[in-house]
Amino acid sequence: MWWDIVKVLYIATRWPWPVEMGRQRMIVQTLEFAATLGEVHLLSFGDPPKKPAPDFITSSGILEMSGMMGIAGSMLRRPLLPLQSHLFLNGPATAAVMEAVERIRPDVIVFDMARLSHLALAIHRHYPGIRLVLDMDDRLSKRYQRMLTNETAGDLGGTFEARLPGAIRFLVPRLKKLLLRVEKSLMDRSERRAADVFDAILMVSALEADEMRTDCPGRADVVAFPPLINELPVPQQDFSRSVRFVFIGNAGYAPNAEALELLDRAAVQVSKNTGSSDTDYCFQAAGKPLAHAVYKKVEVAGFVPDLSAFLAGNAVLVAPILQGTGIKTKIIDALEHSVPVITTPVGAEGLGLTEGEHFICVLGEDDLAQACLHIIRSPEARGGLARMAAAARNKGLTSQNRTILRDRLTFAFGL
Repeated sequence: MWWDIVKVLYIATRWPWPVEMGRQRMIVQTLEFAATLGEVHLLSFGDPPKKPAPDFITSSGILEMSGMMGIAGSMLRRPLLPLQSHLFLNGPATAAVMEAVERIRPDVIVFDMARLSHLALAIHRHYPGIRLVLDMDDRLSKRYQRMLTNETAGDLGGTFEARLPGAIRFLVPRLKKLLLRVEKSLMDRSERRAADVFDAILMVSALEADEMRTDCPGRADVVAFPPLINELPVPQQDFSRSVRFVFIGNAGYAPNAEALELLDRAAVQVSKNTGSSDTDYCFQAAGKPLAHAVYKKVEVAGFVPDLSAFLAGNAVLVAPILQGTGIKTKIIDALEHSVPVITTPVGAEGLGLTEGEHFICVLGEDDLAQACLHIIRSPEARGGLARMAAAARNKGLTSQNRTILRDRLTFAFGL
């Protein structure tokens, strides 16, 4: 049948396994759905993989990232590209991509985020008949604007910090505001051009997909492709005797580190205002911890091998996210496991959830502390948590189920 002969090549900026962060999760989701449509090949920038590709990947390879001299030369030749694009713009990597395209002869090539747009242009010049899809994730220009507005946090290096040449690692935090302003402008230009370069653009948020269609009109089909919400069994929940306020996320990512620090400060407030008559509670965090970070009240569990077990019983997800764009995968984890959610407007953004009906909305540290205290002190509030979580899960499943997402990727691939 037709889907057995479609060949898809995915070019990623990082090896997606093991999945340790939201972007890796979304790359894997695209790859897994693509494998239901045909034959999937993967090229990834960076170091040799810690974990091999699964069996549904037909072939894979590693591409060379640029060194200091390569980055400097690339910036001189192409000064209007986003700064991060120069990490991936070098002769050996481009030659390896072209060799793979010639060898595989893919029908569709998917590019991981707008930072790889330059590769799409090179491929289109040589192979104009191949369908090009940008797995954009979210609007980085919008994210950088929020980082500029929120002056207390933000990291241009992001999860690529360790992979930057040493001199750049030294300069980035010292020139953060200047680099953010420059990168916001360059990335906005790149995103607008993407609508004319690619045949389709995948975005995790339906809200940002609508914004992209309005702000960047072009020939590309802009498709909302959010994280899948799996229909997992609803766990047994009991909030009558105790509550665990839990956080999930890689603390090496600046928005998560900021949220975890905020949660710890709120937890200190809670501890000062609770007594022996209140129900038992604790604050826990799962995920890669931030090196040398010390929290007063949040217990750091580190990586948990069984997320379902961590979220079972009396867990309430707390995600006081103040920056970032797209959809927060920690909220998806909560929806999948029917776990109640306390988050900010930024945390709930793009999910179509209603405050009070599907989640508890907080605006900052004091607000979060009061929300936690209300749950701790009120049996009625705890009694409504499971109903709220179930309503949120059902809402998410209407637009983020397996059938809908497969159909959307099929459309984006032009099949």
